[in-house]
Amino acid sequence: MNYRKLLSRFIVAPVLALGLGAAAQAAPTQPADQVIKTATEDFQALIQQNHEQYRKDLESFYKVVDDKVVPHFDSRAIAQLVLGRNWRGASAEQRDRFEAAFKDSLIRTYARAMLDYHDSIKAEWAPLRAAEGADDVTVNAKILRENAPPIALAFSVHAKEDQWKIYDISVEGLSLITNFRSQINVEVKAKGLDAVIKKLEDDTYFEKPASSGTG
Repeated sequence: MNYRKLLSRFIVAPVLALGLGAAAQAAPTQPADQVIKTATEDFQALIQQNHEQYRKDLESFYKVVDDKVVPHFDSRAIAQLVLGRNWRGASAEQRDRFEAAFKDSLIRTYARAMLDYHDSIKAEWAPLRAAEGADDVTVNAKILRENAPPIALAFSVHAKEDQWKIYDISVEGLSLITNFRSQINVEVKAKGLDAVIKKLEDDTYFEKPASSGTG
């Protein structure tokens, strides 16, 4: 499997379009799967309504994602999980910079892909299986594609600040966090954490996915 190709086209683009709005103003007393499903539909509708505007002005789309969507991910937990053992040795400044740079780099890298694939993403949601009162659950879904097998998704979600927040996503059993951690920790070992943060801040870390030319 070409993981980078799968990541750029069938993981990150669809997952961001499906998952980034997942915790919008949600209380943990609400079922996590219903929160994700409802917010997903709202986010897709927003892109549909403003698609041409966003394509002409990507900066405005970055801002929409950053202001309305990203805060509902647990970006701190994601940054800590991605850095793994390197988190413990990082200074407070390095942690803050890595968290912000990692988030911003993903937004910039995959915003165009979100626009390209927004109207071709269909999801089928599985019933939530979790104990009553659980504050860390897994929401399962499938991305349905024409003339191709469905793609299995698993959203790892926990309760934080009276909201359900996503801290990892697995696609066909492959964890987004685990993939990024392996990749980034190799570079941290070779070049140092500051060099990796600088590449993220300069938007030169992630490979840019090719536009499909649709829309």
